[in-house]
Amino acid sequence: MRRLAIAAPVVVIAVSVADATVEEQRARLPPAAECKSPVAGRWRALKLRELDNQWYDYTLEVYEDPSDASHLTGMIYVDFWTGWPDSPEVPVGADCTYRIEVKMQAAGSFRNGDIEFGAVAGYELVAVLCGHARGYYPDRFTGHFEPDRQEFQSVNNDGGPTVNVPTVFRRIGCLEDGRKQPTDVAPPPFFPKHRSGC
Repeated sequence: MRRLAIAAPVVVIAVSVADATVEEQRARLPPAAECKSPVAGRWRALKLRELDNQWYDYTLEVYEDPSDASHLTGMIYVDFWTGWPDSPEVPVGADCTYRIEVKMQAAGSFRNGDIEFGAVAGYELVAVLCGHARGYYPDRFTGHFEPDRQEFQSVNNDGGPTVNVPTVFRRIGCLEDGRKQPTDVAPPPFFPKHRSGC
């Protein structure tokens, strides 16, 4: 007698969790700085990767080449940690389960308002503040500069899992002596909400 094998149905549930919107990222950033240079300065982004509640605090230090202002050099600093989706503050004490700092030599270009700025080699581990160090995929940001906002709305491609991920940078400081008054850019009046779906 032959037995009939009956396969149990397999149910696959896909979970789709989108990263924070441009407005949510913008709401977390400090006021803008308007500098003499169209692109040089300190740029900051604070982004949540909601898939694993990983926060990324990016700082770009961007310099123009004295012989050709379209050529950029500088550094990328990244402080990243595991935290709560509704709280971008860095964890301290017993709440700190994973927090790492890395930096990368960077280079890029600024032409017709388009910015490209990314790591030129690997990354350097700066500090393991809690947890254990893991590998890091060097970042590469591309996008367009918005002078009215002093923002650079980029996408990040790291050669690994990060593909065209929107990352909003705001210029928060100048590198030359002196600083013009910050531009009047107020963040939206709401706290970023936590979203989940199926």
